[in-house]
Formats: sequence, structure tokens, C-alpha cells
Amino acid sequence: MSTRTALRLDPQAEADLQFLAEIYGTQTAAMKSALAALAERERRFAAMRDFIAETEADSGDLTETELETARELFG
Repeated sequence: MSTRTALRLDPQAEADLQFLAEIYGTQTAAMKSALAALAERERRFAAMRDFIAETEADSGDLTETELETARELFG
């Protein structure tokens, strides 16, 4: 089931939406794509934070090599 949501956008956000709508075909498609990309990025960041916290709890602070590995895995 889909829901309808109204947003108030400042001029820059409106321009960004128009720019993306030209790429994705519609404002709705642009918003869906932008939300999906943002959610995926935040999930990766959360997974990286969890990984670091778990690893540090088990074995102390991460080395620079381990941090680089985490960056490679989680973006």
C-alpha cells in the first residue's frame, strides 16, 4: 500500500528535486531513488559503527589496517 506525503521544500531542495526528476523521469521516482540511496548509505554507516564497536569490545582499539579494512567493506 502506498501513502501520499506532502513536503515543504526550500528553493535549493526544489531545484535539486527538479534536477533529479529530469534524470529519473518524475519527481516521485527521483524521491524514491534518493530515499533509497540515503537509507542504504545510513545502513552501511550503522553496520560499520557496529562492526567497530564489536571488534573493539572483543580486542581493543582497531589498528589503522583494521580501520582501512572496515572502510573497504562498508564504504
